[in-house]
Amino acid sequence: MEELKKLELHDLHVENSAKFTSFAGWEMPVSYGRSIEEHLHTRRKTSLFDVSHMGEIEVSGPDAEAFLDYALTNSVSLAEPGRAVYSPLCDDDGGTIDDLIAYKKSPASFLLCVNASNIESDFIHLSEVAGQFDCEISNLSSSFGQLAVQGPSAFAALEASTGQDFSTLAKMAFREVELMGGYCLLARTGYTGEDGFEIYCPPDLLSNWAESFRPACLSGEVCWAGLAARDSLRLEAGFPLYGHELSRDVSPLQAGLGWAVKFTKDDFVGKRSLYEEKEGGLPGRVVFYEVDGRRIPRQGDRVLKEGTEVGRVLSGGYSPMVEKPIGSAWIKGSIAGGGGSGSFSAEVRGKPIDLSLTAPVLRRMRAQS
Repeated sequence: MEELKKLELHDLHVENSAKFTSFAGWEMPVSYGRSIEEHLHTRRKTSLFDVSHMGEIEVSGPDAEAFLDYALTNSVSLAEPGRAVYSPLCDDDGGTIDDLIAYKKSPASFLLCVNASNIESDFIHLSEVAGQFDCEISNLSSSFGQLAVQGPSAFAALEASTGQDFSTLAKMAFREVELMGGYCLLARTGYTGEDGFEIYCPPDLLSNWAESFRPACLSGEVCWAGLAARDSLRLEAGFPLYGHELSRDVSPLQAGLGWAVKFTKDDFVGKRSLYEEKEGGLPGRVVFYEVDGRRIPRQGDRVLKEGTEVGRVLSGGYSPMVEKPIGSAWIKGSIAGGGGSGSFSAEVRGKPIDLSLTAPVLRRMRAQS
């Protein structure tokens, strides 16, 4: 078995009483105490996440923009330099290879943030698709570390950390700056449903960044948070996790990401298959649910409607905000198209657990506020 890679800040996480788990070939902090407290702290104040396991791929050259418009379902040509674009990455059949964020430095220079488990497959796929485009694709994952600063007080925490005001930075925008001793790409992006930033920098600068947040950590305004809280936060927000709400078997359209599929482009990888899927009726859709009870349906559990199997659970967890189990499921298109009416359940260890189909927790709560 291949030895797990350790984060640059591994020793710091140990000092902060982190519990670790293996994820995508890395030894990752899963929590530093109670993950529910980390989750709630992110919703109420601000948390730091070490997400240096994520991958970074550079696309550069005269045809970089045209290439990415062809390789991705979303459009990068519509974005101004200094903006970030979320997009699925599909194969010819419309299956999802990954989802990523493309940071547009210029029409000839992009940095892609990709999922850790897909770095190699993404790089191979992009290299194969590049074909006659005049651009270079480079895997720079080992050259970057990444910290996510997420929560309502993220602006104040970052200003206290850096001495600089980033309040004018728009959502899904970024700046390239010299901070903490070197180059950083600082983006107003994130994966928690809260406002915040993601900081990309050389791995040897991560300790400087961590040290800059130490006063805020000591005061209790900022805390470290692990993968468990990151997962429950994104599930409350209704964000997809590759291998769950998105996969080779779950297209962006089925995942509810039609807004990130630009059929108005002349062509892109998977366009024909996705168009046929859209016009012919989706075979299934991703839906979200809550459970009144304590048992949590997990990925792979069968979803039943009035006793008949109609889908499968994609993700399952606990929501500290509503204090209930929540999750997502893939349900047959003919069933989901009916508005989710009827009695749904998940089969958990042979026993049915009633499901209430609903909008993601965070979306619903903010609509009501």
